[in-house]
Amino acid sequence: MSTVWLGLGANIGDRLSHIEHAIDRLNPILKNISRAGLYETAPRDFLDQADFLNTVLRGQTALSPLELLYVLHDIESAGGRDRPALPGSQLKGPRTIDIDILLYDNICSTFIKDDGGSLTIPHISMHQRLFVLKPLLDLDSEMKDPTDGILWRFKASQIGDQRVKLYKR
Repeated sequence: MSTVWLGLGANIGDRLSHIEHAIDRLNPILKNISRAGLYETAPRDFLDQADFLNTVLRGQTALSPLELLYVLHDIESAGGRDRPALPGSQLKGPRTIDIDILLYDNICSTFIKDDGGSLTIPHISMHQRLFVLKPLLDLDSEMKDPTDGILWRFKASQIGDQRVKLYKR
């Protein structure tokens, strides 16, 4: 079994319900799930949208990184996520549920998907996202970035002004 860290976010409709339903759907594929607090966060990149709820899960899985990614896409679709299909379409726009693979064991690699896209682990932008790092640190404040060995909490302390507020423990 491999240890995986997933970031979940939602900003359409009943955000908490969308996250709870996604976690329920993850139960068959993740064992020993630990869950961080929920954080209400301002949108990034595309600012003209509602605030997000975000959390991080840690669990064990027997799935490979790409197998896990495809299952996560199925869970997102079942949760009403409309993933933009066209290049240049609004990738950072509103969504009912978004589930990202943040970390997978200590893998530092890029995997090529069936559609020609790619999956990079660690998540390519997590070092810039306080809405990912705060809940991650709820679960393990001594974690290090596997790419450079620097503590995630140090990287979080270097991030500028991002509105990330505890919503629920």
